[in-house]
Amino acid sequence: MTRCFRLLLACALLAAVPALGAPLDALTGEPIPAAAEVPAIGDLPPDDAGRDGDLELISYLAEGTSKNVRALPGGYVVWQNGAWLEVHDVADPTNPVPVGRYLLPAQPSDLLVDGTWLYVALRKNHGLLILDYANPASPTLIGALPGYDLLSVAVGNQRAYCGVGSAGFLIVDLADPANPTAGVTFDTPGSANGTAIAGNLLAVALGASGLGLYDVANPAAPVALATAATSGFCTFVQIFGDRVYAAENTGLRIFDVAVPAAPVVLGSYNAGGSCYELVIGSNPQYVYLAGLPGLFFISVADPTNPALVASVAVANGMSCHATGNLAFLAARYDGLRVFDAADLAPRSALPNAGFANKLHLDDGQLYVADLSGGVRIYDLSDPLAPVFLAEVATDPSCQDLRIAGDVLYSVNSNNSGAGLVLTDVSAPAAPVPLSTFDTTNSTAGLDVAGGLAILANGFGGLRAVDVGDPLAPALLGDLVIGSNAVDVQTSGAVAFATSFGGGMLAVDIADPAAMTILDQEAWGFLNALDLTGTYAWVADGQAGLRVVDVTDPANLASIVTFAIGGQPRDVVKSPWGGPYVYLGDDFYGLRQVDVSDPANPILFGSYPSADRGMGVDAQGGLVVLAAGETGVYIYRDPAVVAIDDEPGPRPDDTPARPDALALAAAPNPFNPRLEVSWALPRAGAVRLDVFDARGRLVRTLLAGQAPAGAGSLVWNGDDDGGRAVPSGVYHLRLSTGDRETSRSVTLVR
Repeated sequence: MTRCFRLLLACALLAAVPALGAPLDALTGEPIPAAAEVPAIGDLPPDDAGRDGDLELISYLAEGTSKNVRALPGGYVVWQNGAWLEVHDVADPTNPVPVGRYLLPAQPSDLLVDGTWLYVALRKNHGLLILDYANPASPTLIGALPGYDLLSVAVGNQRAYCGVGSAGFLIVDLADPANPTAGVTFDTPGSANGTAIAGNLLAVALGASGLGLYDVANPAAPVALATAATSGFCTFVQIFGDRVYAAENTGLRIFDVAVPAAPVVLGSYNAGGSCYELVIGSNPQYVYLAGLPGLFFISVADPTNPALVASVAVANGMSCHATGNLAFLAARYDGLRVFDAADLAPRSALPNAGFANKLHLDDGQLYVADLSGGVRIYDLSDPLAPVFLAEVATDPSCQDLRIAGDVLYSVNSNNSGAGLVLTDVSAPAAPVPLSTFDTTNSTAGLDVAGGLAILANGFGGLRAVDVGDPLAPALLGDLVIGSNAVDVQTSGAVAFATSFGGGMLAVDIADPAAMTILDQEAWGFLNALDLTGTYAWVADGQAGLRVVDVTDPANLASIVTFAIGGQPRDVVKSPWGGPYVYLGDDFYGLRQVDVSDPANPILFGSYPSADRGMGVDAQGGLVVLAAGETGVYIYRDPAVVAIDDEPGPRPDDTPARPDALALAAAPNPFNPRLEVSWALPRAGAVRLDVFDARGRLVRTLLAGQAPAGAGSLVWNGDDDGGRAVPSGVYHLRLSTGDRETSRSVTLVR
């Protein structure tokens, strides 16, 4: 039996939401269960019974949120898009030119540039990477130190100083950068987050414990010098001369550390929200500060009275950098922003792919609901090489979606306005807006059948909407249930709903204008459900998988709960007759449970993801997982889907790779944005060129080393000089050392 491929991409993300005095997730508003409420994992079958499952990871859409940005020498900027490091040439800051991308083994938490070298701190025990960006289009791996979950990296004295959270800070010997060696881990109060080094003085952002200062003259025995309070959680520090600048809960705080054992607060600036990173400008009298409210340009000429020079409101600014006349901001959901360094006047913006929340498979298309806004549509006719087709706008976020006929129904956390968005997707590459409907609540889920939409309308309960005419949705009725409705599925005249804090309901919807509750069971924090026959498979946030007999809707019966060792967010039963239920797990990724005997589930497969498993769907032998800030994983059941060009058996933990080159481009025709994707059978030198109809080279999109598997980039219809090319037919040619393939596309301006 093929063992599952484990691709761990790391990322830090807060967990989940509202109720009963529990701590709340800042993103979703749900309560976070206490540690004692998280169940232990259920009994595992013996290893030879297939404990690791039989799904195979065949492709991965690594795009996601952005939390890191740094400038590289020579007019380049490197920034994070999910698990990708993207490099753009910003010689013309109004038109950044893509240069290349590097796929990381995990999501980065911090980047540091030293000359042409980039030090990358990675989450999920992927540790430290050292990359040489002398050629920004083709970075070279210098060395790596896996095995640590890192929050930061600072470099000096031929050593790296890395925050490792509650474990303190780690000192890494870089004397041989090809083979970094772990040294001492020094325990600190609080959580060691950001780190900065100057001489033998190490400054550490200690979270709730403020600022820590340490003497590291003897790296084998660091000496704690002092701690100093900050205003709330301290995330990032920089040292300049006798000052330490700290990003904290409310903004910026400046310390005098001329006597490191006795730091003195000089001044502070209140940014009106949590701040995460800062950089000292080319003129040290100025600091750039990134935080929840945006980007701030602050004069620190008088450190006792920092003064705002300029600011720009960009939600969730996570990382900033400045060089020459440019300032950069990595915004969690919006991507890269480029500004004039002097006044923060905007120069350009590069979007990222956002937060993969829920998803849906439909006849070869993949629809991904983005929690930061919108629905992304991909062509999965070749699941080895998904092709981006289009994006549907929603406001402000997308919680869930359904396809019925040729219409996409998406619901959003909007208390007023376009809570329900209807879009014609009969041509998925060219979606057409149809209508919007005000749901008056933060709507979390829906189901659509026979022209009737039932909405899980948050604290508004259930809402019935007539969508028989998709151009004119009409309210039919509401049902208050006294709790937060988060998911719903219909079967004939009955709707089954889950609520976060109010259990599960069966509702008579024969008269949508007068819905009535048939049964309500107080089973706690239920996130989602899937109906098949007489069973409802329920993602129970506290108990794991809950199996419910729905034969009699007036008497819902919980047959069993099965702990999966995490908090399931979403659930789907295998639709091709397999005996499995798949769960998106908040703490782990994808879980595969054998329910051949519904009363005795068995954990059959576990597939870790870089971020929490938020959404899951299955169709035609494919299983897809929405992994939050790190994109989408696409698996296949080899018993159902055969891929002709897949190689034979491979070692454990090695991903399936195509045996032939694959190249695709969409939309076609295009104007002027073209998404080009490929799949490579093995890592190595690769070149992607664009030729005009007469065979003349127009643009080299990619030239250098690339990893095996899927990759993609965008061509904006320009030549190597950045000039827009005219309308016409163009030929894309992808070549490696021994293979070549091509595609023709049409540009229509």
